[in-house]
Amino acid sequence: MIILHIFTEELSAKNVFDEILPKIIPGISYRIYPHQGKQDLHKALKTTIPSISKIPGSRILITRDQDNQDCKDVKNDLAQVLDGKCVCPYSIRIVCRELESWFLGDLNAIKQAYPRFKPEQHIGKADFKNVDLIAIPKNYLLRIIPEYHNAETLPKLETSSKISQFLDLDNNTSMSFQFTISAIKQLVSA
Repeated sequence: MIILHIFTEELSAKNVFDEILPKIIPGISYRIYPHQGKQDLHKALKTTIPSISKIPGSRILITRDQDNQDCKDVKNDLAQVLDGKCVCPYSIRIVCRELESWFLGDLNAIKQAYPRFKPEQHIGKADFKNVDLIAIPKNYLLRIIPEYHNAETLPKLETSSKISQFLDLDNNTSMSFQFTISAIKQLVSA
């Protein structure tokens, strides 16, 4: 029996995976391990993955935000931490730039979660040609979602919970989102 173990750097990513995994891999068991930032995630990679990777049927997906770093450097750093510690199939996916890019890749999901949002005002903008390049996606969401116009910071857990249930798995324009879905499918078929 396959069990997919997903390690994330934050709780808001768990909200997303809890919504999309049953649609991507119906019938496959999974566990999500949210962490409290990058350092906490790195510590878990050293201490938790060696034992989990020995459980028969285990597959491991590690996700981490790119933020302002180079994707390849982030991925190489994580791979070095795992070097020799993981004995099951695994994949590392870097979320470009932040998890909120995945939401910007599906303006219709934002509209369904926040009915006052007007996707037609944003679809033609240059930023939406490649949402993975938007520098600080959480701030972008804060500006475009009417319910948050007076907020100083994006309520990440609330936003991820509301939007993720409407994400279109096939039509999201975030390549990072698409690569992560592809990695999940490959892991469970390995």
